[in-house]
Amino acid sequence: MRKTPLILLTAALPMAVQAANTEFSYGGYIKLDAMMSTYSDGDLGAASLGRDFYVPSTIPTSGGAGEETSSFDMTAKSSRFNLKSVTTLDNGETLTSYVEMDFLGSAQGNEVVSNSYSPRLRHAFFKYGDLTFGQTWSTFMNTGALAETVDFLGVSDGTVFNRQAQIRYTMGDFQFALENPETTVAGAGASDDGGIPDIVARYNMKAGDHAFTVAAIGRQFALQDGAGVDETATGFGVNVSGKVMVGADDLKFSYTTGNVARYVGLGQVSDVIVNGDGELEATTVDAAFVAFRHHWNSQLRSTIAYSMFDADLEDDTEQSSSSTRINLMYSPEKSVTYGVEYSMATIEKTDESEGDLDRLQFTAKYSF
Repeated sequence: MRKTPLILLTAALPMAVQAANTEFSYGGYIKLDAMMSTYSDGDLGAASLGRDFYVPSTIPTSGGAGEETSSFDMTAKSSRFNLKSVTTLDNGETLTSYVEMDFLGSAQGNEVVSNSYSPRLRHAFFKYGDLTFGQTWSTFMNTGALAETVDFLGVSDGTVFNRQAQIRYTMGDFQFALENPETTVAGAGASDDGGIPDIVARYNMKAGDHAFTVAAIGRQFALQDGAGVDETATGFGVNVSGKVMVGADDLKFSYTTGNVARYVGLGQVSDVIVNGDGELEATTVDAAFVAFRHHWNSQLRSTIAYSMFDADLEDDTEQSSSSTRINLMYSPEKSVTYGVEYSMATIEKTDESEGDLDRLQFTAKYSF
């Protein structure tokens, strides 16, 4: 028993060296998700990310030839942990660092014995003055507009969702960023041939309790495939999003349009196609969601949300998806939340095949 204080003291020594100038904190949550899913046109493989949360492109489609299937899944992979430090430097300025990880998307582990899933990097960045360096939410994304859902993301069809390495400059309500480029090519996967970063400009506005964001992005698409294709193209996109307070309730929304395929719909379609002349043609995307949250009392609330995605792939083909969900969330105490949610989703792919998903999901979450 006497060894315990000595062990704790020894472990604390490295941190104590900086204790005078640095404040450490940690946070995160433990989250259990249990869901019953029904697919109209075939089975979704056990290793699919769509078994953990709503990923529109994973809904099985078979042109009506597939059979209806159902599956039950229970997982704690969305649980996360973060570590934050705030240091007062010798010049009197403050430097903030932040690292966060969870276990979604892990290629390691299975459900046979131990469910041993490997951690993945979500955020790793530091802020010094007006600059942010590292991996975090894209400046093109407004996290303040995301709806409260039982699903990990919920409004996957219609929202910008992206984390990547970047250099961001913030001046009041204006932000400017250079972010890691990536081009997804139909039939060829991802291309890392971009010669310039994605360029994002964003402006945040407030009017009383209401908040709005306007963001614009410029991109270069590039492909060098070793088979005679060495092409670049440019693309642009705009996002308008925000939160409108209606008494104690809130209405959240987002609308995105332009050549931003990998930024919305969880990469549901490719950024570009290679046409018959060997040139890159950019996909045009329109995506939106609206979500209304009503507080029944101080502990009980509900959100109803609609999300949609539509893509024009420039070769006379289209892909679209949409989802609707409604939930009931109960927090007996601030750090504990229970929730139940029913969602319906549908997708129509470029080959005109369709598929539907119905899902009933329960969650229990403890935040610390």
